[in-house]
Amino acid sequence: MRVAKLMCMLFAAAAAASFGQTSPVDLKAEEAAIRALIANPQEVKFTDDRIFWSGAYKRPIVGAEKGEPFAGAGLGQRKNQVNHTDVQRIEVASSGDMAYEFSYGKLEYDLEGPSKEHVAFGTASVRVWKKVAGQWKVALMFVRPLDAPSGNPSAPPVK
Repeated sequence: MRVAKLMCMLFAAAAAASFGQTSPVDLKAEEAAIRALIANPQEVKFTDDRIFWSGAYKRPIVGAEKGEPFAGAGLGQRKNQVNHTDVQRIEVASSGDMAYEFSYGKLEYDLEGPSKEHVAFGTASVRVWKKVAGQWKVALMFVRPLDAPSGNPSAPPVK
């Protein structure tokens, strides 16, 4: 009986010790997984509470909210939209569950309507990636056009 108790205690101690240990994170593999998602944008998923803000919207969009675009953004008139992403940096946290990415890009689309204009411009973006249930998802994305003013200097101040 004494041997059985001792064996149980040793097994319990070994099990507890193994649960307390975490295997080292392969940061290169995690970065490669994020790069693979960026290369296949249709595979990118978002967290339920994501935050998205681009130059086309007046305010950030949180979760499933419907954003309010600026009148001149032409979101409903865009056809054949293509995004190109040139990743500049990805940093994965040592825990392997969070990362950020900084990229330059190019957005192109055709506008419907009488002008049938083709629009193309450079962008810069920051994404925060979060690992949820073993899958990388975008938790925050901020993207804006390059070489464009960030606001209206003649607008009245917000109170």
